[in-house]
Amino acid sequence: MRSAVLVEPNRIEIQERPRPIPQPEEVLVRVRAVGICGSDTHYFAGWRDHESSTVYPFVLGHEFSGEVAEVGAAVNDVKEGMRVLCAPDRPCGDCEWCVKGQENVCPQVAFAGSAGVEGCLSEYYIVHHSQVHPIPDNVEFKAATVCEPLAIGLHNIDNLVGPDKGESFAVIGSGPIGLVSSFCARLRGAGDVFAADRIEARLDAALQYGATDICRVEKESDFVDFIAARTDGKGADVVLEAGGEKSSITQAAKLARIHGLVVIEGIPSGGDAPFDVDSARRRELSLVFGRRSLKKTDEAIDLIASGEFDAGRMITHELPLEETQAAFELCRDYSDGVIKAIVYP
Repeated sequence: MRSAVLVEPNRIEIQERPRPIPQPEEVLVRVRAVGICGSDTHYFAGWRDHESSTVYPFVLGHEFSGEVAEVGAAVNDVKEGMRVLCAPDRPCGDCEWCVKGQENVCPQVAFAGSAGVEGCLSEYYIVHHSQVHPIPDNVEFKAATVCEPLAIGLHNIDNLVGPDKGESFAVIGSGPIGLVSSFCARLRGAGDVFAADRIEARLDAALQYGATDICRVEKESDFVDFIAARTDGKGADVVLEAGGEKSSITQAAKLARIHGLVVIEGIPSGGDAPFDVDSARRRELSLVFGRRSLKKTDEAIDLIASGEFDAGRMITHELPLEETQAAFELCRDYSDGVIKAIVYP
């Protein structure tokens, strides 16, 4: 089979590799579509080389869908030929967090395309049968890849925020995670959702995904001033940082009202960023960090299948496996109005 292999920072090669053979509880998937995530881009660009688990060469990719090509001898709940999407994480199932039903923070999780685990940017990929979710016939393979970020948005709003009706949100960054978080906030009854970004195409998408107002950062307004002007100087009830820029993480506390909530979802290069502790302390803010998703995949599939969430609007670029390098360069450089790039192995 062919695989897109990251051989060193910023360089991907298409290589021939052995087609894997599923063990008794595993499923072999013929991969049809892979979405490029911001965390994939961080590995590609070398921004996570400080982590000891980042060892080259390896294969990236964790947002994927396809067809079941083969099942292991002990698999009874998955059949060959099924159209599926696959959760990227395989938690251990035995640690205290898994036992509590909080698998998204399992310290021993095997997550596709990270921490020594090969990713799915190949023609075939192996998963445990528990990671497989059937997709309806009316959901295209490319749309199914968006279930992973959409599930993260649902987790952010339902499990981390638990919104009251009418709350105001300030969403920093209108890439895929910012967009799905804006959508999910409005889905759950949020009031004003203010979205910020530097890229015009992403702000246009934010309006289509539920944002009530947008801030063109560095062109029209500083986001702190923007939020103050629209909340009588009080700040937003909930601030969701989805940009991953060190400056936006620092800024987050200044956007929140007294007793507000700040959710940090973005991943900064290098793994750390300064936080405005003084503003947070004076407002007695609550601070929480998002970690992937938790039991939201099936609802994400339903939202896409019903048409309530338009996955196609987020997909701006589609490329074959041979052009994986170009796809990653687009995402790394935020060029050509890219929001979500899809690679077809």
